Amino acid sequence: MVDELVVWPHAGRIFKKGSSHLTTDGPIEELHAFAQRIGMKREWFQPHRVAPHYDLTPGRRAKALECGAVFVPIREQIKRRRAHG
Repeated sequence: MVDELVVWPHAGRIFKKGSSHLTTDGPIEELHAFAQRIGMKREWFQPHRVAPHYDLTPGRRAKALECGAVFVPIREQIKRRRAHG
């Protein structure tokens, strides 16, 4: 899943044009495999307790969507994660 693209005016250069998150409500290994398919490095993974994710630039977000990721608004993602424990 990818969420909304958010522009951070004071972000560092890599996220100057915005960022979003690549996450899952399924097995974390599926997330890692998908991230690798779109050119993400494993060390970019953020093992956040509530929402483990990869940060995406606008270009990587577009690639994730092209490769089969689904846009799910952040509020819906939270509901899904809660439902899956």
